[in-house]
Amino acid sequence: MKAKSLSAIVMPLVLAQACAATVRQTRKAPPPQMIPAGTPRQPPPAPGDVDNTPNTDPDIRRLAFITPTARPVEIVYRHRARSMGSPTNGTLENGRCLPSEGPGFVDFSKNRCATDETIVLLMFAIKEVMTAYPDTPPIVLGSLSRPGGGPLKPHRSHCSGRDVDIGFIPANGRPLRHFVNLGPEGIDYDRTFFMIANLIATGRVKYIFINYSLQSRFYEAAKRMGYDEDQLSYIIQYPRPRKLRTGIIRHARGHKRHFHVRFACPDRDTQCTDE
Repeated sequence: MKAKSLSAIVMPLVLAQACAATVRQTRKAPPPQMIPAGTPRQPPPAPGDVDNTPNTDPDIRRLAFITPTARPVEIVYRHRARSMGSPTNGTLENGRCLPSEGPGFVDFSKNRCATDETIVLLMFAIKEVMTAYPDTPPIVLGSLSRPGGGPLKPHRSHCSGRDVDIGFIPANGRPLRHFVNLGPEGIDYDRTFFMIANLIATGRVKYIFINYSLQSRFYEAAKRMGYDEDQLSYIIQYPRPRKLRTGIIRHARGHKRHFHVRFACPDRDTQCTDE
């Protein structure tokens, strides 16, 4: 399938300016201007605020939140897909599906469908990375869900349109089309965590699964972005033991070539369950 413009993949992201980011191959792009350490700020993972103002169209949804760079964003989109049941034992109704490639990403999986909210927020985070680091190679995506959800081997989850596998960004800037074992030294932790931070800032992420052996490096990347100890404790499991189920970023066996994002149930999906 040919790559489509971002507006053809998701409904317009009104204040987020979700246009396609131009990828320039210049390996010396400056880092984004982050809030410096010690600057008073709200906790970065504050929940996204769903605007329930009455609409003439009940499918229109609004999400408002603050990005890690302290920029207020409101995303307006049409929500027609429905997540039914749990991530491990559920289905997906009217799934919104991605093409095999698009602005800032490639997806090698045949199972590229999800809720509208999952797709919209995934595209938002990709756009933020490409805007902050214009020379970043396309983000590699793996499995989301089937068009109608349900079991997706070999995964234990990915059943209800709220799970997505995302490849780590390579440190050498080499474009990839599949998940690759980059090794601990081959991952660009700053850029990858910048994408993770933008996902968490939406308030719609429930868990992110990353192998514990890599978490210390993401912990340091978060510190470089200016997150304090209280914020880090909320965001990431490390340095607490790997068996302690705490933090948004948690250990899962494997997950050394990619990270797994699980979104919360979309607002008003009454048959959706988080567990």
